[in-house]
Amino acid sequence: MPFKLLLCFLLLFQAIDLRAQDGGGLDFEFGSTLYRNSRPAELADNDGLQERLKPFYHGVASGDPLADRVIIWTRVTPEVLDDQSVDVKWVVATDTGLKKVVQSGTFTTSAARDYTVKVDVTGLTPGTTYYYGFTALGANSLTGRTKTTPTGDGVDQLKFGVVSCSNYQAGYFNAYGHLAARNDIDAILHLGDYIYESANPGVEKDSIINERPIDPAIEVVNLFEYRARYSTYRLDTQLMHVHQQHPLIAVWDDHEYANNSYKDGAHGHQQNEGDWQARKAAAKKAYFEWLPIRDPQGGSIYRSLRYGDLVDLIMLDTRIEAREQQIYNVLDPALQSADRTLLGTPQKTWLKDQLRQSTARWKIIGQQVMFSPFNIGWAGLAIDRSYNETESMFLDTWAGYPAERAEMIDFIEEERIDNVVILTGSFHSSVAYEVTEKPVSVTFRSMLGYDSIPRYRPDPSYDATTAAGAVAVEFLTPSITSANFDETVGLSAATQLSNQVNKPLEPLPGVDLGNPNPHMKYADLLSHGYFLLDVGPDRVQADYFYSDILEEGAAERFDTGLTSTHGTHQLVTATAPAAAKRTQDTPAPAEPPRLSTSVVQGSGIRLLSIYPNPVAHRLYVQYGLRVGGETRLRILDASGRTLGVPRVERQGAGLYTYDVEVSALPAGTYFLEISGAGGRVVQPFVRQVGQ
Repeated sequence: MPFKLLLCFLLLFQAIDLRAQDGGGLDFEFGSTLYRNSRPAELADNDGLQERLKPFYHGVASGDPLADRVIIWTRVTPEVLDDQSVDVKWVVATDTGLKKVVQSGTFTTSAARDYTVKVDVTGLTPGTTYYYGFTALGANSLTGRTKTTPTGDGVDQLKFGVVSCSNYQAGYFNAYGHLAARNDIDAILHLGDYIYESANPGVEKDSIINERPIDPAIEVVNLFEYRARYSTYRLDTQLMHVHQQHPLIAVWDDHEYANNSYKDGAHGHQQNEGDWQARKAAAKKAYFEWLPIRDPQGGSIYRSLRYGDLVDLIMLDTRIEAREQQIYNVLDPALQSADRTLLGTPQKTWLKDQLRQSTARWKIIGQQVMFSPFNIGWAGLAIDRSYNETESMFLDTWAGYPAERAEMIDFIEEERIDNVVILTGSFHSSVAYEVTEKPVSVTFRSMLGYDSIPRYRPDPSYDATTAAGAVAVEFLTPSITSANFDETVGLSAATQLSNQVNKPLEPLPGVDLGNPNPHMKYADLLSHGYFLLDVGPDRVQADYFYSDILEEGAAERFDTGLTSTHGTHQLVTATAPAAAKRTQDTPAPAEPPRLSTSVVQGSGIRLLSIYPNPVAHRLYVQYGLRVGGETRLRILDASGRTLGVPRVERQGAGLYTYDVEVSALPAGTYFLEISGAGGRVVQPFVRQVGQ
């Protein structure tokens, strides 16, 4: 990702041999991914296993709404994670009490899909708010709220929450909490980096890292680890709330896979991490299991959703679908190749057809990486980095595929497609552009002891005052928590860059190097949060809201709004956020409805995942503790005999993952026992030979 100066952490592993006490010669490794949660046990309910939600600990979610259907999602955690399936009943109703039922059914889940439940509910009414819930194992889930898309020409206002880049360890998901509290949002648009595959928080803030340790505490590479990462994220209270209250429309970026990924590899994927295609398949499977996204044919996620005659929402995949490997050198001739692509021919043809055929007032494109030119070469001089070296740092964006970007700009202009709005994630900063292919012309001169100082002058093809020459507007959303410029290069340098990036450069009195980014109408490189996109027939407005990420539940503040009027492709600053909708939806209840027969038991240990089962070589386990204290793990045979020395350690409340090498065990049925101050769980597993 651009400008991510990632820290290098040592991956910590511990291993203890269990040797059979009966002298049978068994010798197998009981390893663990080191993970410790230092939060006090009394805070475990905030972001951990909430027994009141049992067995639906991960809450509910909905997504990909259409006029007559919507995806609803949950995850059920049975007492024993074996090869038995679980039947989960679901209902969709028009009231919060789930009495006025319009659709219902049963979904059967199992360990094969990590006990997730995803239903595409059809036969719904356009533009309608619904409530939904699930029942299994004698208990109800939280009630969720969702909304279908409207049809026709009667739509006069839409609101979308636009987010990206949520790194669990970097801070609290306060932006999600504030979005969850709103009752006039049509959908949340997540533009990627929903999870981070790395255990590296990207910041040097010990306090927040200790409060929000990640599980597993390694870079995830296999299916169990990706599933466990989603499990950890989905136990976050504020993320759970935003899923409960609003439908999600999501696309992935790189960190759902590996850093700076592309179709056939990733900068962040190393040879010792196995085959890339196997890793990509595991990441994709976990994504479709854990997110409320409609499962597409062939695994592609680019798609469109229509909101009446007001909006065609076009979601792209600029990351995994077809992107060629990045070239991190602006002087490499291959960078300028006309055949170089990040969309691929099928997706690009589809995108052009969507834009050309759209009859909606606004064509809104949701995608991952910055589209507009970002002229930053001048900034490298402050750190003795050349113009070309600095520009080369930002080629994971559309700048790394310049011919394809120019092709799309020319297409929009030549086809006279008005009111194109591009929504972008990935950059960890708030930026707004008037989209044009060449906002400035650059020449170079020798001065100040440097051979090549860039000099920026307005290009005749674009007028920064009137927006003549612009073909669209682009809004970049800040990160939810992931490291901004101040957290990577320092507050002082980031503040100077933020204040200077779209203003005339005057290194000395009387020396004017010009404005490198006159098409950039807003920039904040330091704040975390989101923007609300308010859409009406005559204009769109992006309102930026920020909140602190080091204090849980910190208040938010409105910073600025930017408006583009129908047909202009021009951005104008708004001093106040767009008006709230006249109709506010009733929120979903905070507590799950109780069955007359349901009893919530306060078990202090909960097994969340065991994989694979049956197992040939290595068994992976994720469990949660609500009560800290001494915890013992041991393996028993079918007669109840302990195999080896139990692993005993003191653990605080939180999530833990372990991997157990069982290759030395003969084929048969065994039991993993976890016991401690919170109780005891016993999970059978089968050792198979020859898998």
